[in-house]
Amino acid sequence: MSRKVVIVGQNLQEEIEYPNHSFPISFYEDHLDDYLNGEMGYHWHEEFEFGMLLRGQVRCFIGHGAAEPECGILTAGDGLFVNSKSLHRIVQEEPGTVLYNFVLPAGFFGLLPMGEAHQKCILPVTRSSAAGLFLHREEERDKPLLDCMEDIYGMPQEEMGYELHCMELVCRLWRRLFIRISDMEEPSASRAGELKEQRLRRMLSFLHAHFGEEISVNSVAAAANISRSECFRCFRAVIGKTPSEYLNQYRLSQAAYFLSYTERPLSDICFSCGFKSMSYFGKCFRETYGMSPGQYRKNGVRAGRQI
Repeated sequence: MSRKVVIVGQNLQEEIEYPNHSFPISFYEDHLDDYLNGEMGYHWHEEFEFGMLLRGQVRCFIGHGAAEPECGILTAGDGLFVNSKSLHRIVQEEPGTVLYNFVLPAGFFGLLPMGEAHQKCILPVTRSSAAGLFLHREEERDKPLLDCMEDIYGMPQEEMGYELHCMELVCRLWRRLFIRISDMEEPSASRAGELKEQRLRRMLSFLHAHFGEEISVNSVAAAANISRSECFRCFRAVIGKTPSEYLNQYRLSQAAYFLSYTERPLSDICFSCGFKSMSYFGKCFRETYGMSPGQYRKNGVRAGRQI
C-alpha cells in the first residue's frame, strides 16, 4: 500500500518537476487514498496551481486562510486556484477522492509576447491579496473558470496542435481568473492573516529543519516569537494536531522516504529521524503504515508525490 507525501524542503517549498521542459506545464492526477492520512500536507511553490475535484470531497486550506479554522470544502466538480508562493494543504474527506491539477511556472506568461497585457492582466493577479480561490460549480461566477479547466482536463494529448490548444485554453483561463479576482473585495483582515501565515511557516520550517533533534514546544513557539499556549492553539486550529503529534507524523514520513529511496540501515534512519529507540520507532511506524519498517522497504513502497 502506497503512503505518499508531498516532498518539501526545510522551508516547506515543493520543487515542481516538469516532464517536458520545452512545454512548461506540469499535470497531475492525485489519488488521495495514496497519501499518508489522505493528506497533501502544508507546502508552497513558486508556480500557480489550478485544481479540479474529479471524485470525492476535500478540505482545502490556502494562504492566509491557512491560519484560520475556516477552510474551503470542495466536492466533485468544484475547483481551486493557488497563487504563487501561497501556503496550502489538502485533506481528503472521503475515500476514493481524486484531484486533477496542473501548475504553471511563475514566469509562464513571460515566455509570451504579452506587452501591455502583462501589466494589465497578469501582475494584478500575482500582486493581489488573494492567496487563492475556492471555486464551486453551483456559483455562476465560478462556472467559466471550471468549464475552462474541464476543457483542459479533457483534451487528448495526441490531438494535432495539442500544445498550442493548451496554451490557448490557459490564456482563456487566466483572463477569466483575472476578471474573477478583479471583482473581489479587498479582505479587511489581510494584514492579520499574513502575520498568522508567517508564524505558521516559521514553526513548521523549524520543525522540518530540526526534526532529528530533541524538540520542545517552547522551542517551536520561540521560532515564531509567540507563547506556548498560542503555539498549541495555532496547531490545533489549523492542523488539528498538537505540535508533538505533528512532529511525530513528520518524522515517520521522513523515515518512510529514507526507507523508499536509500539503503541506509534501519537503526540509522530511526535515530536520525529523532526516535530514541528502535522498538518505539517500529511501534509508531506500524500504527501509521500498517507494517514494520523492514516490510515497508521490502515491499518497495514509494513515499513521494509522483507525476
